[in-house]
Amino acid sequence: MVKLIRMAKYLNPYRALRNHKYRKFWIVQSISLVGTWIDTTLRGWVAVNLFSQGKAAGFVGLIAFLKGFPSVFFSPIAGVLIDWFGPKTILFYSQLIDAINAFVMAYLVWKGALSPFHLLLLSLAMGITSGFYLPSRNNFIADIVPKELLPNALALHSMIFNVARMIGPTIAGFIVRSYGLEIGFIINALSFIPLLVILPFIEEEGTTKNGSPKGIGKFLVDLREGLAFSFKNKVLRYTFLSLTMYSLFGMPFGMLMQVFVKDVVKSDIAAYGIIMGMMGVGAFIGANIVSLFQPEKIIQTREEILLVVIGTSILLASVLPKKAIVFAFVIGACQSSFFNITNSRTQLKSPQHMRGRTMSVYSFINTGGSPTGTFLLGLTANLIGTRLTYSVAGIVLLVYSVYAFFKFPHES
Repeated sequence: MVKLIRMAKYLNPYRALRNHKYRKFWIVQSISLVGTWIDTTLRGWVAVNLFSQGKAAGFVGLIAFLKGFPSVFFSPIAGVLIDWFGPKTILFYSQLIDAINAFVMAYLVWKGALSPFHLLLLSLAMGITSGFYLPSRNNFIADIVPKELLPNALALHSMIFNVARMIGPTIAGFIVRSYGLEIGFIINALSFIPLLVILPFIEEEGTTKNGSPKGIGKFLVDLREGLAFSFKNKVLRYTFLSLTMYSLFGMPFGMLMQVFVKDVVKSDIAAYGIIMGMMGVGAFIGANIVSLFQPEKIIQTREEILLVVIGTSILLASVLPKKAIVFAFVIGACQSSFFNITNSRTQLKSPQHMRGRTMSVYSFINTGGSPTGTFLLGLTANLIGTRLTYSVAGIVLLVYSVYAFFKFPHES
């Protein structure tokens, strides 16, 4: 009977929304993320059309690189600052800067003054703030929900991210056809306002602050301690290795999709929106499934199985591009499950006083690896073609995941 009661507790995939603090944050983040995906779609399409077919993939890859690679330098710094000041403070200021960035982008498009230089500069600014946003967001969630609800809360956050990815590109395609680019960028700029207004009023419960800063010497000691713990812990080391491979060879599937749709599928932004929307549908379903798992099951699940499916799907998409919408659905479902598993394991296996720093390493790999992979694969696409590049990425991911499954077993 006790076991049945325990199982019943996890049957509600939305149970974390009963927490009023998390519910407030979840709602305002939902609004912001829809705007973000509208912006991401439009920026990618602008970039594709600024250059000739032979150079577009490289430029899109460069934008993705600038939007993510700076986190390689700033995520470890963010981890220490989060442990010092608490995640809410770092999250608020990172989102404030992103809001300013969005308003500048909207203004430049409205005035017809946007240039490739502006696009690269604003992407770089987003790359810097992303190094602070992801670890602070994940730690903030951990500070406003009980530990037993954390995997579910992270799954629900993944769910809204992927719902936004599902509807954002579709909305973007409609906006471009009906009203013009500038309206889409203005919508994104306005979407930050609810988050910035509500966030200061959400109180943290289990704050991760370690006290006031004690100078650069203490900063470097804490930074080194966090990095050492992350890579000495066997469970986290294997988790981060799989995350690295997926970030480099799996994430570019969606991040280069504008180029794939234009060059391989031979279609327009509406088709891109449909494909990315279907990827979001899959991710939504995947997040719902993972949200039903008990915390101990989450951290024991072998994510390499998901990587096998993703690698196979990327390879098949390159062979059968007209069926890309089907493979996008499968990849979306596996991707959201993959991130929920690795994110939850990292947080649940980290001591509270170290969580800001371990999550900064997670963010460092995630936000730094995917743009790096997109940039390199974008350059590769310029040399050998987008279709063949997708084939190579799928094969590499497939080979790694099979090898890792047998050679690097996780400990629970």
